[in-house]
Amino acid sequence: MGEGVVTVMEPQELAALLKSPDRERTLVLDVRDDDFVGGHIKGCVNLTSDHFDDDAEVDAIIKEHCVNKDRVVVHCMMSQRRGPACAARLADRVLASDLDPKPTVFVLTSGFQKFGQLYSHDPDLCEAC
Repeated sequence: MGEGVVTVMEPQELAALLKSPDRERTLVLDVRDDDFVGGHIKGCVNLTSDHFDDDAEVDAIIKEHCVNKDRVVVHCMMSQRRGPACAARLADRVLASDLDPKPTVFVLTSGFQKFGQLYSHDPDLCEAC
């Protein structure tokens, strides 16, 4: 691994960012596989965790989704394995990329499980919850 740094973000902090006027500066990457069914964060991009196995594929994700973003928040269901691993891989590749400025990569604390518990009632934050 490289030296990319991943920071944690609490669900409440993400909710505030997604309700802010500069919402478009935040990218939410949901790396769940079959467990994506049953609800997700509104506006997220679902890229299953296997998309993060290959440098070229991660670089393509960065070029397609991370340009003009201040932050990228990665999560899976509980953000214990897939989310943190994908976030670390993304952070390494962002560091190696020519993006300027480079977005900060976060992992969502307790993943969609906690976010959904807190915000499933809010149609501005959750879809199909």
